[in-house]
Order: sequence, then C-alpha cells, then structure tokens
Amino acid sequence: MKRTKKDFLNVITIVYVALMLAANVMCSKPITFLGIATDAGTLTYPLTFMIGDIVADVFGYKDSRKIILWGFFANLVFVCCAAVGVLFTPLEVTPLTESYDILFSYNIRLLISSFLGYIVGNLLNAASLVWIKKITGERFLALRTIGSTALGALLDTAIFTTVAWAGTLPVSDMIAMGLGSYVIKMIYEAVFATPLDYAIVPIIKKYVDVERN
Repeated sequence: MKRTKKDFLNVITIVYVALMLAANVMCSKPITFLGIATDAGTLTYPLTFMIGDIVADVFGYKDSRKIILWGFFANLVFVCCAAVGVLFTPLEVTPLTESYDILFSYNIRLLISSFLGYIVGNLLNAASLVWIKKITGERFLALRTIGSTALGALLDTAIFTTVAWAGTLPVSDMIAMGLGSYVIKMIYEAVFATPLDYAIVPIIKKYVDVERN
C-alpha cells in the first residue's frame, strides 16, 4: 500500500528543517574539507539542495517551494529565539555561557546575506530543475540535479559572499572564499547527492502516491 504524499512531505520537511538548523550552528566553525578552507555548515547545507531536487523532481515546484519556505521560517524562529537568550544575564559566567553568547550574538549583515542567499538559491534550484525536466522528461536525472544545483548554489554563494563581505574583505579574498564554498557544494552534489537521488527517487515513486504540483 502506497503512503500519501502528505505523509512523505511531512517527514521530508522535518529532515530538511533539521539540516537547515544544523548548518546554521555548524557554520560558525571554520574547517578544512577536501583541502579547501570552509565552514562545518558546508557538510550539511548542500543536503538541502538534494532534498529540494528530490521533491521538485517527484512532486513539482510548488511542493518544493513550500518546504523551502518552511525551512526559511524555522531558521528565522530559531535565530530569534537564540538571540533572546543572549539578552539575559547568566546565573554564573562559565566557558559554556560565554560560548553561547558568542555563537548566537548574530551579525545582522551576515544574517541578511545568509537568508537572502538561501531563499533565492534554493528557489532557483527547484525552479531550474523543473524547467530542465520539461525539456528532458524523465531522462537524465543527473543533468537535472547537477545543473539545477550549479545555478542555485552559484547564486546562493554569490549573494552571501557579496552581501556579507563587500567592503570588509579584499575582492580577491571574497572570490577565493566564494569559489571554495561553491566547489565543495558542487563536488558534494556530483559525488554524493546525485547518486543518492538515483537511489531515493525510484523508491519514492514506488511507495508514495505521487501527485505533482
């Protein structure tokens, strides 16, 4: 017996939001991944593009857009709640309370750049996948997933890097930072996410009552 589309979208929305919130916290830790300097959020954030690809490919743009907007709303609520906690004086100052204040004392400019990059990049990713599918039909899933991510991640990275760092970092550093982040996202998509798409999409179509929007 097939599950309803609503059942699947409820579960996938929870996973999507969890990945978004994880990336929001993890991005505060600089790391080296595949020899490229980036932040830990890069390990989970590209998975949101993969989920957007799957939902857009199976159910259509409208359902993918709903999940993206829910992710945006959940991230906004999380940021606001965490920031409220910073306003209160701790009973005892410890390394943990100091770390909390540092982590959640958000820079408004970085927040705006992050939110803008996310909403524009993810919506473009979903819309471009649906557009490519209209041309290719059910063939060439890899072309749809990699091609749409190439566009969405490019705009996401460009918006975030420009809005966040313009006027505070040399242009050469901004380009290097943005390019490094973009390359990692594309490697992630090609090597990890797209093979998962090939495995997950047929399972969804087999066990979920698919109704495209």
